[in-house]
Amino acid sequence: MKAKQIALILITLNIILAYFVYNSINSEVEFQQVAKVRIAENVQKLKDLRQVQIAYKKVNNNYSNNFESLIDFLENDSMAIVKAIGETPDTLTDEQALELGIISRDTAYVLAKETVFDEAYLNSRNEKFPLDLSALTIVPYSNKNYSLDAGMVEKGKVVVQVFEISTTYGTVFTGLDAENKSFELGNLLKVGSMDEASLNGNWGE
Repeated sequence: MKAKQIALILITLNIILAYFVYNSINSEVEFQQVAKVRIAENVQKLKDLRQVQIAYKKVNNNYSNNFESLIDFLENDSMAIVKAIGETPDTLTDEQALELGIISRDTAYVLAKETVFDEAYLNSRNEKFPLDLSALTIVPYSNKNYSLDAGMVEKGKVVVQVFEISTTYGTVFTGLDAENKSFELGNLLKVGSMDEASLNGNWGE
C-alpha cells in the first residue's frame, strides 16, 4: 500500500476519532447542565415536603410515615394561628401582660396548606420551580413517588422522632443517558435521616 493511501486512511481515522471524542465531551457537558437543573428541582420539592412534615408533627406530635396522611393533612386539616393584640410594656413579660389584660390573644384556624406554604416560605423558594401541590410527592420527569419513612431512634438514651424522604439519582435522571457519568445512580438524594435527628438534606445544606 502506498504511503499516500496510508496517510489518507490515517487522516480519515483521526477525523472519525476526533468526532467521537467531541461528541463524548459535548454529551457529558449537556448531561451535567441538565443534571444540575434536575437536582435543583428535586431539592426544592424535598424542601417543600420537609415543610409539610414539620407542620404535621406540630399538629399530630409525630411525623407521617405515608404520603396519604401527609397530603390529607395538607389539604383538609387546619392549624391554629395565634395573634397578639396590644403591646407588652418593656417592664413586663407577655405572660404578665396577658394576666393584667394589657394584651390579649386571638386564635384563628387556617387551612394547613395556607399556613405551611405562607408568604414568607413561598418567597424563599426557588422561583424556577413553581409549587404544584397536585404533584408534590412525585419525582419530576418520572412516574414514581419519593420514598417516605418515619420512626424513632435512640440517641444518648433519648428517643427522638425522625423521618426521611428520598429518591435515587437514577430516578432523578429518568429519561437521560446517565450511565457512566459522574453519579452513582443507586445513591440517594434525601432530606432527613432514619439514623439521626436531622432535618437537613444531603445536598450540602
